[in-house]
Amino acid sequence: MADVPALRRAVSMLRAISVSSEPMSAGQLSRELEIPRSTVYDILTVLEELNVVIKRKIGYLPGPASSGFGAAYLRSMPLVNAAAPAIRALADAMDGCVHLSMLRGRKAQILAVDRGTGAPVCSDWAGDMQPVETSAPGRAILSCLPRDAVAELVDDSMVERVFEEIRAVRLRGYAVERSKNDNTWIISAAVQPRSGSLVAALSVVLPAEQWDNDSELRASKAVKLTAKRLSDRLS
Repeated sequence: MADVPALRRAVSMLRAISVSSEPMSAGQLSRELEIPRSTVYDILTVLEELNVVIKRKIGYLPGPASSGFGAAYLRSMPLVNAAAPAIRALADAMDGCVHLSMLRGRKAQILAVDRGTGAPVCSDWAGDMQPVETSAPGRAILSCLPRDAVAELVDDSMVERVFEEIRAVRLRGYAVERSKNDNTWIISAAVQPRSGSLVAALSVVLPAEQWDNDSELRASKAVKLTAKRLSDRLS
């Protein structure tokens, strides 16, 4: 098997930076990975030029270009491939952004994004992570999980509030969220095959200026119907 030391070191550095909860300095990378500091700096310089990492005062973080690698992998997943036609049809029908999410640790990770022809550019990207306890996709996923599993995924201080919210989600059949960051509303419904082998969330994102009771009713019906059809297809 061919061995390319510089490439191996670059990949190990990217892994370390990606899983760290804080920026990593060159010194940390050198110590933890046992790579000479001069080599670390050389590799970081190239990665920064390519936007794979970005430099901050106290260290390095994953850069914009790094998300493309994960997104390419996510697009190859069987779930994403099976859901792609449904996501496209829903995006066209609602003329909005649609995304599919799945549980990753304590976050809801977006696996795929599509948008209708006349919809504004989506603010979410494949690979983005959202809080499972406060986001609409996260709450839609939690609504399908048993109580003890939910408790393990949510901070103790929020457990009772989350239980109340997911009870409402179960009654409505969908979760709803107002995102003040980008002035949108999100409606999410759970995708769960009868086998119970996975739980995902299908979401429609609409601009706040288009939001009213009628649009919520129309969007909720569309996303619930599409999520059910996709669940049946995956069963």
